Amino acid sequence: MPNLNPAERTPIPAAPVPGSPMGRTTAPPLGDPEAEFRAAGSGMAMADNSIFGRMEVMGRDRLDLLHRLSTNSLTGLPAGGAVSTVFVTDKGRIVDRVIISTRDDSLVLITSAGTESLLTHWIEKYTITENIRFKTVTDDTVMISLIGPRSISMFSLLIGAPLGENTSVSLAHEGVQLFVVRTKDARSDIANIIAEKAAAHRIVEMLSSLPGACWIGRRAYEGFRIASGIPASPGELNDTYNPFECGLRDLISFTKGCYIGQEVIARLDTYGKIRRHLACVASPAGPPGPLPLPMLKDGAEAGTLTSITEIPFDGKYLGLAVIRNDLAPGDTLAAGTTGMSVLITGTTSDT
Repeated sequence: MPNLNPAERTPIPAAPVPGSPMGRTTAPPLGDPEAEFRAAGSGMAMADNSIFGRMEVMGRDRLDLLHRLSTNSLTGLPAGGAVSTVFVTDKGRIVDRVIISTRDDSLVLITSAGTESLLTHWIEKYTITENIRFKTVTDDTVMISLIGPRSISMFSLLIGAPLGENTSVSLAHEGVQLFVVRTKDARSDIANIIAEKAAAHRIVEMLSSLPGACWIGRRAYEGFRIASGIPASPGELNDTYNPFECGLRDLISFTKGCYIGQEVIARLDTYGKIRRHLACVASPAGPPGPLPLPMLKDGAEAGTLTSITEIPFDGKYLGLAVIRNDLAPGDTLAAGTTGMSVLITGTTSDT
């Protein structure tokens, strides 16, 4: 990973990164979100995801403590490893989904957008004598996501080394220091490239040289996320839901020792208490108001519409909803009394 000490960086203004969020650059919209959406589906897309949080965690107890606080197993995770996990409350509700990658002397965490402080405070709440330190580096770095195996394989050819599944690596290419984290699960195969903000223009040039790769903007990325059934904050990743309800069962270890919320998670699984699941939905129209929106089936409570795209793809708006387990693809739901209807098109979990 690049040196993240601000005092040792040269203050070179970063060039625009295509589709950059939060006004970090002045890049214009890319212009054809539907074509970009299709590129993401084909596995040849790149997105500026600098909006996501990035943290370094140091101290000798860093891995042991995070293992005891999250749902997945971190035991034995070697340097160069990467794993996705969920931090939950003592009631089993979601705090955040986090990618944890290891280096020789620290961990690198990729969080949801704007949740760095929330996660830090939550971990510190359960830190007693452990030696652990946090450093938020979101504003000092950029993060570009390579979406799909074709983009990842082309990047691997560029750097002359393969990127294994669920691994991380620090490397230098053409004078640019990069930290690359690849995670693959049932929902997606993404490699996140983290570098100092001053290197943004070099990274754009480097990645734009990949044959066939396409930069995508925020709207297309949101369409890809929703179509892939990837839960995000604030719609799905919040303390209203547990990991099962958001399709994150594969991020739970049922053989590790105790962790915060473990008793609730185990009880939900053992006794079949999971009543809702995450589903993909589609609608001919966008929502008439802000989300979340309650969903009804034949006048009865059916669930909640939690995410929806800003623009239609293939003539329809795509969304995610947390719905009752008895509902299935093909069912039509009403968005409260708004007159909007949604069709359940698929499920993203195995409850």
